[in-house]
Amino acid sequence: MVISGSEFEYPSLGIVHLTVRYNSRHISARWREGKVYLNVPYGANEEEVRQALAQFAPRLKAARPEILYYDGQIHQFEGLKIVIKRQSHSPSQIIAQAQLPQSVIEVGSEFDFNNSDTARKISNIMCRIAQRLAPNILLPRARELAHSIKKSPVGWTISNGHRVLGRCDTNGIISLSYILVFLPQHLRDYVIFHELAHLSEMNHSTRFHELCNQYCSGREQQLIADLHAYHWPVYR
Repeated sequence: MVISGSEFEYPSLGIVHLTVRYNSRHISARWREGKVYLNVPYGANEEEVRQALAQFAPRLKAARPEILYYDGQIHQFEGLKIVIKRQSHSPSQIIAQAQLPQSVIEVGSEFDFNNSDTARKISNIMCRIAQRLAPNILLPRARELAHSIKKSPVGWTISNGHRVLGRCDTNGIISLSYILVFLPQHLRDYVIFHELAHLSEMNHSTRFHELCNQYCSGREQQLIADLHAYHWPVYR
């Protein structure tokens, strides 16, 4: 570790930004925008900084924020691939092409992938891509599953909400959230079967779960656990 200026490289942590605080009495550290920000009291010497970082390193490594997106990243979903890459021809813009089977998000060179605002922008763009393409991705499979269990909803719709994954109303219309695009196929199928079971049972009674479990080939509980544990590639 060589300390020169306000930023330096530290093994296992990467870039450390050092700030001298005249009103601080202790050295402290936290993550911000992909960097460790180290606050140091005025008068602290290099050896004290080294010792503090050595002490903080295990905790900081364990608490390192996950970077959602990066240059060259590929998100592969059933029926859709989303490629994220850097571009320099419009440095201040994020440009997206929503099309099947592959959509592209080009991130301008002025954006920092480690910045939380950049991550939020990319997440929102991924959601807009999914909203646009969801009918062609989700509905053919939904109709196929309904036919396989001899169920006939009055209609299918795609909803823009992302917290409620699916809904079956009293008129027999099933709504699927566009966010299902980001699920693996077996979890998409579970949500669809769940809503199809509501055509017979408009509640979550024992009979409902028996029916849903039957549609899911006896795997309802495992699929529920898998869905709860799923790491979404977008903010929800």
